[in-house]
Amino acid sequence: MSDAAGEGPDQSDHHVHFDATTLKTDDFGSDSCVTFQRSGDTIVISLGFLQINHRYLIDLNLPANLFENTGAPGSKFVPVVDATPNLHCRIQEFTGTKHDEHDFFEMKIEFFAYKEKLLREVLHIVNSKNDKELLQLVIAARVLGKGKGTPMLRTGIHCIGVEHDDDESEASDFAGFDKP
Repeated sequence: MSDAAGEGPDQSDHHVHFDATTLKTDDFGSDSCVTFQRSGDTIVISLGFLQINHRYLIDLNLPANLFENTGAPGSKFVPVVDATPNLHCRIQEFTGTKHDEHDFFEMKIEFFAYKEKLLREVLHIVNSKNDKELLQLVIAARVLGKGKGTPMLRTGIHCIGVEHDDDESEASDFAGFDKP
């Protein structure tokens, strides 16, 4: 065959080649952290992908700069206890005082991924010295349904249990094969 059939010297190798300088191996871990974003009196905490019917314990270190322009130095924040608690998301521990040795507030949240798609749960914390300084925490996650894959959990997110769906039954109507 000749070059006319499309088999020239440039056409014989059909493999994709990447220049080693364009590959970034350290980008794999860049999506592994929980992200925070503040807008007004709302802090959005993005957890990434989670699995439906899984219960998670989330260890958060809220950066102190999220609390800028909120409270005087030494202000202490506490969780707001509502008359009707959130069944799917709750604050287990909250160290609401910024310490000199680190630049963050420590927080532990228990989170239950009870439905597929985008899941947003709202919690509140308030300045203990000024109850008008209320911050809304929006905990956001993308929840994968059954059979849709297993997500890689971000740093600080730990699966602490799986709850079975009532619609799913381990029991079957199948009685089995009769032996002759």
